Amino acid sequence: MPRNLTFIHAADIHLDSPLNGLSRKDEAFSQLVRGATRKAFSNIVDLAIEEGAAFVVIAGDLYDGAWKDQSTGQFAIAQLARLARAGIRSVIVFGNHDADSRVTRHLTAPEGVYKLKSAKCETVRFDDLGVAIHGRSYKEAATTENIASTYCPPVAGMLNVALLHTALDGHEGHANYAPCSLGELQAAGHDYWALGHVHDHAIRSDHPHIVFAGNTQGRHIRETGPKGAVLVRVEEGAIVHVEHRATDEVRWAHARVDASSARDPIEALAAIQDELRPAVLGANGRPMAARVSIEVDGPLAQRLKADPAWFEAEVRGHSAGVSDALWIERVKIMAGDTALPMGLPLELQELLAQALDDPDCRRAVESAVAPLTAKLPADIDDPDIAPLLASSRARDGEALVRAARALVEARLGEGD
Repeated sequence: MPRNLTFIHAADIHLDSPLNGLSRKDEAFSQLVRGATRKAFSNIVDLAIEEGAAFVVIAGDLYDGAWKDQSTGQFAIAQLARLARAGIRSVIVFGNHDADSRVTRHLTAPEGVYKLKSAKCETVRFDDLGVAIHGRSYKEAATTENIASTYCPPVAGMLNVALLHTALDGHEGHANYAPCSLGELQAAGHDYWALGHVHDHAIRSDHPHIVFAGNTQGRHIRETGPKGAVLVRVEEGAIVHVEHRATDEVRWAHARVDASSARDPIEALAAIQDELRPAVLGANGRPMAARVSIEVDGPLAQRLKADPAWFEAEVRGHSAGVSDALWIERVKIMAGDTALPMGLPLELQELLAQALDDPDCRRAVESAVAPLTAKLPADIDDPDIAPLLASSRARDGEALVRAARALVEARLGEGD
């Protein structure tokens, strides 16, 4: 019978992944936040120790890809060793970023760390806790097999936790790796599915619990808000509490400011400050990187549009009045109906719709793109094009067309 215990569910730590867009524009801020993914992992270890966790599970992408040097692996081992010294066991599956094909050399893990293999599902039993943990790592980065269907059945009389790196039934902005359905996981009989791959925290089911932890540190402007891990409490063999805890060191935010009634730049800047202050307060002292999208109208819109670089410099200067740990990633000036394109041109929408409906067209797209993809380095990890490359490498024509459409719409929306 499972005893009362606490465990931590983390995923998508992406050790030593760069925080995109920082160093290109502000080296001082980049220096401030460098190492944020490492500190986020260290924060998870601190949380586990403080909460007296019995074990920690990591549902894929501990690493961001092939190490630039051994220090990435050495840091991970040092943190896992901290857990082991505190009597906290850890169980890890590897996902698309740290699959066998991406990270071919691993350092020897300390006792009490269990790294599950990719050949088949494995089960780790902690008989003293009454817990069985099941999982399977990726062999290849582009794993499109439904590996959930290969998982070990639950062990009777124990708390069963299953680790899976998956897009589940699909998620915008994430390649459709290890696809499976919510109903399939619900029917499997496990008590808690610890999911990774999707970077937004979400509880997809609570009977049984099916949970995305989200990533532990936001890495760019599309990963806003608190990032962290999930704390799970078990009493008398039942999960009674599931709580997301922030572990991020740098917070990303997108401030959307309605300054359509502003008469001059001073009023527009004041409206921006009013929007940024609560976001900075919500970050609880963390450095923050923010994008500002401001809607203006009339003569003021014409004035700001005429010299956007000057206004962005003004916004950056005034941001110091909010916090000295606030960095403005970008300023977007939106002027009425001309602010953002209203989506793709009708002709292009129709062509893409036809491509999605026509299997021959999708196959032709796959054949045309595959040779180009094959020439690219394996370790490209631009978050803008990752879904596009993953779909191409998986030879998934429908996903490829959808990813291309999303990328074009995003670029048009940014005015690039």
